[in-house]
Amino acid sequence: MKKVQVAVDTGGTFSDFTYLDESGALQSFKVPSTPAEPERAVIQGLTRIIEGGVKPDLIDLFIHGTTVGTNTLLQEHGSKTALVITEGFDAIYEVQEQARPYGKEIFNIRYQRPRLLVDRQNVVEIPERIGSKGEIVQEIDLDLTRSRLETLSTENISGIAICLLFSFINPEHERAVRRIAEEVLPGVQVTLSSEICPFIREYYRLSTTVINAYLRPKMDRYLSQLDRAISDLGVLTKKRYVMQSNGGVGSITSTAERPVSTLMSGLAGGVMASLGILEKSGLEHGISFDMGGTSCDVAVTEGRVVEIRDRFDIDGRHICLPSVQVETLSAGGGTLAWVDDGGSLHVGPESAGAVPGPVAYGRGGDIPTVTDCNVTLGYLGNRDEVKEHLTLDVQAAEKAIRERLATPLDLSVESAALGVLKVVDIKMAEAVRALATSKGLDLREFTLVAFGGAGPLHASRIMRELNLKQVLVPARPGVTSALGLLQADVKHEFISTKPQGLSQVNADIVNGIFDGLEQEAFAKFDEEGFARSALILERYMDLRYQGQGYELSVAVDVEALNTQKVRSDFDELHAKKFGHAAGSQPVEVMSYRLIGRAAPDRDQSVFDVLPASGVRDLEARVRSGIFDVDGSPEIFAMPVMQRDMMKTNEIYEGPLVIEQSDTTTLVVPEQTAELDTQGNIIIKDK
Repeated sequence: MKKVQVAVDTGGTFSDFTYLDESGALQSFKVPSTPAEPERAVIQGLTRIIEGGVKPDLIDLFIHGTTVGTNTLLQEHGSKTALVITEGFDAIYEVQEQARPYGKEIFNIRYQRPRLLVDRQNVVEIPERIGSKGEIVQEIDLDLTRSRLETLSTENISGIAICLLFSFINPEHERAVRRIAEEVLPGVQVTLSSEICPFIREYYRLSTTVINAYLRPKMDRYLSQLDRAISDLGVLTKKRYVMQSNGGVGSITSTAERPVSTLMSGLAGGVMASLGILEKSGLEHGISFDMGGTSCDVAVTEGRVVEIRDRFDIDGRHICLPSVQVETLSAGGGTLAWVDDGGSLHVGPESAGAVPGPVAYGRGGDIPTVTDCNVTLGYLGNRDEVKEHLTLDVQAAEKAIRERLATPLDLSVESAALGVLKVVDIKMAEAVRALATSKGLDLREFTLVAFGGAGPLHASRIMRELNLKQVLVPARPGVTSALGLLQADVKHEFISTKPQGLSQVNADIVNGIFDGLEQEAFAKFDEEGFARSALILERYMDLRYQGQGYELSVAVDVEALNTQKVRSDFDELHAKKFGHAAGSQPVEVMSYRLIGRAAPDRDQSVFDVLPASGVRDLEARVRSGIFDVDGSPEIFAMPVMQRDMMKTNEIYEGPLVIEQSDTTTLVVPEQTAELDTQGNIIIKDK
């Protein structure tokens, strides 16, 4: 009997559960999310698994993708936070970079920066100074530090962010402040920049530290309650992990201390799943395309490698931590379509959400959405397996499109609906194109991995727009992100920032630094129950041309360090990424980075578990589908079949609708669909 592996990916509307049961079969289901008490939905799902016959002591692995941190930040529902900073530098947080964000906002004369998470009166200046080499320029005044921190006792502070100058080189003063803070403000959770983000660049380090302190009390409460509730169900395993932004997982305990590392948790699961699907299918290059009800997430993977970025922002707030490179768009099934006073059609950014949702859902919505257009054109219809929960009102959708779009634009209902889908499809295609262009990639050899509730419905048109090789719809598109959680490794990153010219370093210096980082890694993974023999350690140096404002990470072989090769690898990487290299320019090392990975014990990969075989003897239905042909709507007789009617390696001609319980796949005219041996639907142009 195999151990049971469980993953849950919590979304705004549903929490997706998937697990490998005692027989090795893959099971999945959804439960409604409970945003007010997010742990409740998770426990409901685990209870369902146990009541279904799985013994709690057989559950050996639990992995969770969460949006608690992200939603807390977006909704500004975090804890009251204080900031401790070097005296004379209290305005860093307010000044930021003295620049507007790149993108459309740079032209917005009414642009407003997001609200600061720390009130001005809760910024505490500490008399101390660490120099740029890590030397103590001014000893910290402990008595004055104590008295200034005591002023916070009446402010109802729950979290403290400590970010002192050059603490990423020498954290001595930050640690001293923490000891005092824990004495005078018992119960307050303290975050040190030297532990969360030991990088150069003062503002980004400060911003990341503040966000962690802001999120930590709430995330700690959530994960502690979840951890206790899991134990109360009789689940004994200590292998309980949370998905991180970097594509790995961390323990519940370590995640509670570093909630800022989960801000891309949900998105990372989908990207890792896409990577696993590509590998299992023998494909090198892919685009992860996850489209739901509100948004669409896209990521490009070249050579089965996920790009990790060092900085990102959420709603204008900056985070300086490793994260998978994902672009999120306001493009989903619930995205609203509208006409402005000038007679121009717009799609988004607003969404109908789960309530009231699309007009066709009959829950009070009156503004047409992308889903309403798909219903009107015949791509979505009523399905037997969901009729008890939802019946689509085609007439209501058509009426809303006619009144809100077609009449103002002087178009037919069909043309207006096609126009909406054209706009949203191009919007998503352009996001992919921008990512690919920034990397210098030829998309003709890329496969679009389409999942989520709406991804397979739009993928075939996007493939054509981008001239991609093919579309791949996984066997379980509705829970694909949850599958990615079960494939992730435990991953931790250890950094030492020591700026120095590359020509000045030698093997002894580099080995000494990495030896220290390895000891940190051994201690961390030992704490989580992994033997040293189970670890994979990857070593990198963060390099830049002298005077540059950014770095690139270059892998190094410490056993046989060759600075000339490191320099050559850096020049090559710089040329690939930016189109040029400066071979005569001196190079400097900014940081040393050690990435440690360990795989939890798994009986098997989720991507080795094929869908149940056997073709059901069902009869395909036929309904009218409307498509754009040379700029005009044209009606096609369109077969509608169930996915489990498809036979392996048989060619199915478009236009065609393929339905399953969690999504609908659309094959447009002049395309074909085929079920491969892995249970994936492959769509190609003729």
